[in-house]
Amino acid sequence: MAPIRKQLEPKRAFPFQIIYKQKKGLQHELPEHTHEWLEVIIIHKGSGTFFIDQTFYDLYEGDIILIPSNIIHRTIPDKDKLLTSTAIFFSSALLNHTGFGNSFLYWRIFEEAKRRKNYKYSFHSDHYKQLTQYLTILKKEAEMANPDQENALLVWLHVILLHLNRHCLPIASVPTEQSTFGPAWIREALIYIDQHLEIDLDLQYLSKRVAVSPAHFSRVFKNLVGVNVTEYITVKRVLLAKELLLNFDEKISTIAFQCGFKAMPHFYRTFKKHTSMTPSEYRKKNSLKDTNY
Repeated sequence: MAPIRKQLEPKRAFPFQIIYKQKKGLQHELPEHTHEWLEVIIIHKGSGTFFIDQTFYDLYEGDIILIPSNIIHRTIPDKDKLLTSTAIFFSSALLNHTGFGNSFLYWRIFEEAKRRKNYKYSFHSDHYKQLTQYLTILKKEAEMANPDQENALLVWLHVILLHLNRHCLPIASVPTEQSTFGPAWIREALIYIDQHLEIDLDLQYLSKRVAVSPAHFSRVFKNLVGVNVTEYITVKRVLLAKELLLNFDEKISTIAFQCGFKAMPHFYRTFKKHTSMTPSEYRKKNSLKDTNY
């Protein structure tokens, strides 16, 4: 099964969505997936495991997960302790439309999470209690049909992001303890894939590198990560290409080779399959998105 590109009503006038205190069992959770919006997950009850980028985290009450756009992630609830969580999804465009202050401030916690590959934070009880109060207000505003609803949602979203910045950034440089979920070799393989997308990678090569049989590698990888290793590598390459297209003015052919695509027709077909756009269309559309919500 290929990773899902989660649909979050991208054409809605106000690019925001909140799923408040949803209970999740194994049957309710999506397989490995990505989306264009930013996401904040707050764990209220239960336990489980969270896979993001190349890392597994144990989840407990009070944990916060910060998910930048275009990052592979997957929740694996504990079968005996259902997770209750709130998820906030929003477009990055909402962080750029402020008439005063430093709009980059709202980005910082996501930038730091991605730069340090450290996506999980645990709050002091007082800070967590304050956050849950903000979430309750945000949820109520989302349910009300007031003429100023969008303004209110934007204000409370910014308040929540400021709260996260104040209480997460001071500890961002301290690596969060990773889960021991699964064998050590799977974590070694995930890190290696992330750092070597430009070279030829396949099941035979990776299984040999971590000294397990290809059949065992394939079975365990799909069971823990949620997708087969070939598709996982392809999606990681496409996500890297998307990032390079938006942040660097390199030729598309140069970016393709940097991401491990050896032939341009294959790159174009694969990129369009996963994004429904050609690389040039994606670059053009997303370079203008900040002014188009």
